[in-house]
Amino acid sequence: MKIYVFGSLKPDCNNCRAAEKLVEEVIAPWGAEVDYQKVTINSAEAKQYGVMVTPSIVVNGKLITHGAVPDAAQLRSVLEAERARR
Repeated sequence: MKIYVFGSLKPDCNNCRAAEKLVEEVIAPWGAEVDYQKVTINSAEAKQYGVMVTPSIVVNGKLITHGAVPDAAQLRSVLEAERARR
């Protein structure tokens, strides 16, 4: 499973840090099953997925949050659904 968390270049973006922390906590038990990357809003990946606001999360090529931090249950649900497709 491939997960991108898009964050701001500003180190004081609390929502970006919260999204990163949430993803890291939720995926921790899955280990090597997950390819997780933190990327910035001005990256090639952001352009590829149409990300224009932070924080945003892309899972297996699908934009699941855009400009918001999901709650843990919502994120787990999305990840479990993606995991089941494999």
